[in-house]
Amino acid sequence: MVTEGISGSRSGPCCSILGIVSEMERNQIRERQLQGIAIAKARGSYKGRKTGMKEDVLAFLSKPKNKKAVELLKKGYKGTEVAKIVGVHLNTISKIKRVAGTL
Repeated sequence: MVTEGISGSRSGPCCSILGIVSEMERNQIRERQLQGIAIAKARGSYKGRKTGMKEDVLAFLSKPKNKKAVELLKKGYKGTEVAKIVGVHLNTISKIKRVAGTL
């Protein structure tokens, strides 16, 4: 029974070969994916991700938690503090800052 792994001068080339093979496989996967997307776009069935909010800006800002967050931000609280106090995610606070700044 062999309990030793590949060691010494044989491990370097072996790892290099495995790395090259995995990189080639990843490139092939990406090429096939792009071909599939191109075919789907040609058929009109690939639309991608929809951009923007579905919700109206005023409806978004008039939610109780978001109103409270806007008030705290205007008072000078940091975003992380507001997120903890109000109970929303920091990404929501960033969105509130971005949307409220455009009004």
